[in-house]
Amino acid sequence: MNHLFLIFFLLFFTFVGCKKEKDESNSLEALVSRFLVRNLLNSNINSELPSNLSVAVPRSIRKPSSGLGASLRKVPKSIRSISASKGIAQDTFDYGFTGQAFLTEGTSIVSEILRDSKRDLVLISGAYSIAKASPGVCLPGGASTIRITQSMEDDFLSGIERLGLSPDEARGELVSLQNEGILPFIGQAVPSPAMVYRNLSNNEYDMEIEYSFADSIGTPQPCPANNQFQKSIKFKSDKSKIFSSITRSLKIFGISLSVEASITYITLAGKKDKAILNIKQVTSGSGSTDKSTTRFTFEECDNDTNANANNCVTLSYSNVYDTSSGDKITTSVKGKSNDYGGYVTTEYIDNANQEEYYLEETYDANGDTAYFAVDYYDIGNATNDYEELGYFDYDLYGQFYEIGANAYQFEWDAYVDFFIALPGGNIGVDAGFVEYDAYVIMPNGINPNVYPDEYIGWGEFFNNVNSGGPVYYIDFYGTADQIPSADVWRYYIDASGNEQYTLVANTVVQI
Repeated sequence: MNHLFLIFFLLFFTFVGCKKEKDESNSLEALVSRFLVRNLLNSNINSELPSNLSVAVPRSIRKPSSGLGASLRKVPKSIRSISASKGIAQDTFDYGFTGQAFLTEGTSIVSEILRDSKRDLVLISGAYSIAKASPGVCLPGGASTIRITQSMEDDFLSGIERLGLSPDEARGELVSLQNEGILPFIGQAVPSPAMVYRNLSNNEYDMEIEYSFADSIGTPQPCPANNQFQKSIKFKSDKSKIFSSITRSLKIFGISLSVEASITYITLAGKKDKAILNIKQVTSGSGSTDKSTTRFTFEECDNDTNANANNCVTLSYSNVYDTSSGDKITTSVKGKSNDYGGYVTTEYIDNANQEEYYLEETYDANGDTAYFAVDYYDIGNATNDYEELGYFDYDLYGQFYEIGANAYQFEWDAYVDFFIALPGGNIGVDAGFVEYDAYVIMPNGINPNVYPDEYIGWGEFFNNVNSGGPVYYIDFYGTADQIPSADVWRYYIDASGNEQYTLVANTVVQI
């Protein structure tokens, strides 16, 4: 197993999971919390602001009740070191390498963001009108003081319940966060954050709010001297598209960890609401750098949020772990879940070590596995091993099971494909990108190296040893009228851990 990766993995969950005694409103946990709220129409949040930034998390893939990542820290991204002793399925399961665990890894970050997103929006609302009156000018923290009411606490509680917690569990989490100083108590007077409002002139977002909190929730935060705020929200005026992001860094024992994450929340009229979580992680130390990118999309099963029974979602999780030696290990999870359970398939591909794992599993409301199957290929030795554990109960899990070309597909305003067949048009053909390539779709003339948040599509290309040929997908978030002039850019992380985009020859066409 790659030891730098193991250190990276443990550092990451230490980074987002350690309990601190001071307010963590600036931490990665709070990062995705600005992103999971929608149209609850309450008076505590200004009506011009979004009130939900993501779809709700099903209970079956929520964060572990014993703490962030508690069931995940045993899950490495490389499983080369597994030594078979009980059978390939039991060994893989005992090692903690399951699709449900990867999904929980993503939703635990989403959950940590959501837990105090209502607090942020309530406090921003307290000074929103003042900031909007002077666009582009920073409003120092404390321009307005918000005294926390019962209805505000109810908002905090409703946000926590969207993590997949029962009302009693959410109440316990609320009390814990209040005791930690992350959420305020009823009657507490809290200053509004330092913030700046901007009108945007691009096609993707109409307005942006950048803001920062002090370490102590009761202390006003001055405007940053370098104009670098901790957090930001961009959104359309009709709230059909919302983007939030944050960057955090940590250095310990000579190992540096950098994490950047964002959520794009899309809610188009007559379409299923969806949220897209992006995470970039870079670990460096001892002269080497390992990089990991994660993309996690989850979409409601019903066009009407109020009719979406049991928080049902269609899921797609993709992680690429890029080692300092150039090996790209890919993990892909697809399936469907709700509060009472789910079914997912997982593909783990390590071309450098010539091994492939194909997993199939079901799990109940508590995330406990009911059925687990592993199809393992050792390409170098031309061997294959298959084993099943448990029983696939179609009466319980058949509702989540989909097959065929359209299985677990997301609903978009329009669908696209490449004009030049893949591999081709600079995708999947250039040195270093033959086995794996990634790309973004941009509005014409918009350079993602300058405006990385303006993308209107994303996709990946795989050409694995045992896949039978190239496999790729494109998720297009834009509208049909943007397709004829859209540009395609390759996405990768360079040796220094920086995101890079390169314009390619290929284009997209509507299908």
